[in-house]
Amino acid sequence: MALKIHIPVFLIFIGLFCSCVKYKSADIIVHNGTIYSCDSEFTVYEAMAIKDGKIVELGPEHQIRNKYTADEMLDLKKRTITPTFFDAHSYILAKSLKKNSIDYKDFEGVNIDSSKLNYVYNIPEKQLKTVAFENKNFVYRSISGNMVIPGSVNEIVFNSNGRLFISSKDSVGQVVLFLEQEQLSRFRFEQMEAELFKNGYSGCSSFGVESNTAEKLLAKNPTGYHQFILAGNDENFNWLTKVGRTDSGNIHIKGLSYFIDGGFGSKDALLKEKYADTDLIGTQFTDSSLINEISDLCASLRFQLTFHAYGDSGFSLAARQMGDALESVNDNRWRIEHNQFITAADYNLLKKFSILPSVQPTQAQTDKKQFATILGTQRNCETYNFKKLLNQNQFLASGSLYPIGELNPIEQLIALLNSENQCNHGIDKKAALKAITIWPAMLAFFDSETGSLEVGKNADFVVLNLDPVKAETKTLEQLKIETTHIKGIQKFSRN
Repeated sequence: MALKIHIPVFLIFIGLFCSCVKYKSADIIVHNGTIYSCDSEFTVYEAMAIKDGKIVELGPEHQIRNKYTADEMLDLKKRTITPTFFDAHSYILAKSLKKNSIDYKDFEGVNIDSSKLNYVYNIPEKQLKTVAFENKNFVYRSISGNMVIPGSVNEIVFNSNGRLFISSKDSVGQVVLFLEQEQLSRFRFEQMEAELFKNGYSGCSSFGVESNTAEKLLAKNPTGYHQFILAGNDENFNWLTKVGRTDSGNIHIKGLSYFIDGGFGSKDALLKEKYADTDLIGTQFTDSSLINEISDLCASLRFQLTFHAYGDSGFSLAARQMGDALESVNDNRWRIEHNQFITAADYNLLKKFSILPSVQPTQAQTDKKQFATILGTQRNCETYNFKKLLNQNQFLASGSLYPIGELNPIEQLIALLNSENQCNHGIDKKAALKAITIWPAMLAFFDSETGSLEVGKNADFVVLNLDPVKAETKTLEQLKIETTHIKGIQKFSRN
């Protein structure tokens, strides 16, 4: 008899309780997977709710599914997602560099229709003089990739060592400038971004931009995030002084970059002690007085300053001049690029003055083959020390050096982990993921919008076929980007 009385009462109570439950509305619920947030704690979630392109909540599967309702449900099917990747070092405006181009690595004098070419690369030195494309606007690059000459073959000059000689301090900048002048009228943001999204990127930092190009870029309205860093010269400095630090939608223009020295391939990297196989110590490209002056000016105007430094002396010069101008810990996000070889005593300068290091890890494997000869075994093992760079600031940003390097974040991830194991310079997987997501986004001043999966930030993420944290390093070559999503909207699908 008691059961007959209480069962209806219980059902009435449950009915009243359920009628009070109200689901929150979301546009998309992403669930049933592993979500690496890449936030400060590297929090791992199972699901997240997205509304108006932004993340409104992350949490366990049951929490999100029981709290939100949405028209679109993205079932990850136990797959993994991370934030979209961000490229810390590219020359993306030279996207057409390898379009309508030819690789001369195996050139044997075959007849080539040059009417549709605009770029020739990997030319063996012994065959340079056989490239007879007079009256054509080409860019020639030596096989090392470090030396570039725009114009016709008649402009190629050899120095006493039989190497290509170029008067410019910024060889890649010459390529970009050439392409800006010749091809910007055909440049399309949509093509560039399609390439980024295909490789899991939501944005990048692009170097070597001229002020007249910057003005045209500011009229664009890209989907991805773009930081354009002006080439260091008087014209660009005056333009930036006039215009000021600029945030125009998804475009940031906040600073300039200068080359302290050159690459090791041409023995232009500035060293404290001479190269092992010559009496050279490298070349200082930017005068010390200008380095000092530009550091002080950028500090006073709050411009972001970037120095490209390869050798240990080049790094020391850049870091100490930056430190003199910055004086202490700061948030100016000044950056040093390359950081290939640093003397042990100089690493502390990064932390002392909040100077942020940016590296191009995929170059290490090729570079270190020649470093053993030109630097010697001991100094070679001190190069590309990602672990020590990371330990100084708990920060390390990774870039591709595209188009000289491949626009491939997976290759960068693997290179950061391996980093010549015998020298023990690799970093752990969580740090390596941050080095291709949140940290380069921070360098570009986009960290409040993208780079990590956190409440209030844009829902920019990639779906991966493997778990990059749990998978063995040797299997990461099989890691692929299944889909890329910007503000929750799918921009690329591998299938």
